[in-house]
Amino acid sequence: MKPTPHHPAQLSPALALAQLLAENPTLPALYWDIRPDGELNGHLWADDTRATQAAYRQALGIDRVLTIGYSVKGVAMLGTAMSVTWRDVHVHLSFRSLASVYLAEGVAA
Repeated sequence: MKPTPHHPAQLSPALALAQLLAENPTLPALYWDIRPDGELNGHLWADDTRATQAAYRQALGIDRVLTIGYSVKGVAMLGTAMSVTWRDVHVHLSFRSLASVYLAEGVAA
């Protein structure tokens, strides 16, 4: 069986992810994927993603975040996106959470 050829655009993001997790072993788990063009994507859907967002913002030095409200089958949701270039790799993180968790505590979206 022949080895599968490597895709050079995906090697740098794979290495960056390994470094990020090795250097920050307490980061919460995300679902990760690497696009063919080399973009590293992390995703999380949970009732409350604030602590996870804060951990990744600190680890990656992210200072700008976009949050939008939307509805899925009548349930109010918040979608948060953040991007950064880290170690020459474009990293995009997206989070989905229940708006009711934030609103119950009086936190504006």
